[in-house]
Order: sequence, then structure tokens, then C-alpha cells
Amino acid sequence: MARRFLASPDMDAKTRVAGLLVLLYGVQLTRIVTIRSAQVDATSRPVKLTIGSEPIELPDVLGDAVLVLVAEAAKYREGWLFPGRNPGNHLTPGPLGRRLRDQGLRSGSARTTALIELSRQMHPRIVSDLLGITPASAAAWSRLAGGDWTDYPGLR
Repeated sequence: MARRFLASPDMDAKTRVAGLLVLLYGVQLTRIVTIRSAQVDATSRPVKLTIGSEPIELPDVLGDAVLVLVAEAAKYREGWLFPGRNPGNHLTPGPLGRRLRDQGLRSGSARTTALIELSRQMHPRIVSDLLGITPASAAAWSRLAGGDWTDYPGLR
């Protein structure tokens, strides 16, 4: 599914960005719709997006799609990457979820898969800092993924 979203340049930028944030980083739709252009560092390559306390370096395809949304957000004073129908408000998760389902993506299961995979690859504290989830939640995802980070302090 991620390959499809990465390899579909004709896909709407909002759908593409939201789908890739769910598929690659396990970000909830409720967090995605509240992203503002100020959270994007478009001055560097790769493009960086700050969701938690640390910025995430985005793959070029995702970064380019985010830059399209940043350019569109410049039209609005609030700077939402996902502006809603009502002036000044962001899009709600429902319509965004429908867009993703139309593309065959079920955000709940995709998010679970992404978080398990990230938790296998990274220490829970890093996952927490990157995604803005609580350390306890990141630790729970790590346990679910079967991660054993007891040797992490020594590796660090």
C-alpha cells in the first residue's frame, strides 16, 4: 500500500500525504488534520515535519507532496495543511478517512502496522519524541512488537 501511495504522482496531495503519514509513521488522522505549515521545514532537504518534539526527515516523495500543501496553505491565514470547508477550521478526520478508504487504505489497521514496525526498529523514547505520543504508549507499542531495548543504554 505504501508503494502505491509513493508511486502515484497523480494522486491528490492531501490524500497522498495523509496516507503516507499513516502508513509510514502511524500518525492518527486526528493529528494529521491539525498540522500547520509552520510545522514544516521547507528550507532544507530532506523536508522536515515536526509532529512531536523532534522533526522527522521525510522521504523526497512525501516531502514534495507536503510542499504542495504548504504552498496551498499560504492562501489561508491559519496555515492548516488540511483546511476544512468552514473558514478558519481544519478538515475533520471523517472526510479524510473516506478519502483514504476510497484508495483502499484502512487507517486504523495501517496505523497499527506502522507503529509496530517503528517500535521494532527504534527505542520507545525515540518513537515518542518523533510522533508526539506518550512514552508509556510508545513502550506499550514496543512490548506489543516484541522489542527488547534493555541493551539500549549501552548501545547509546
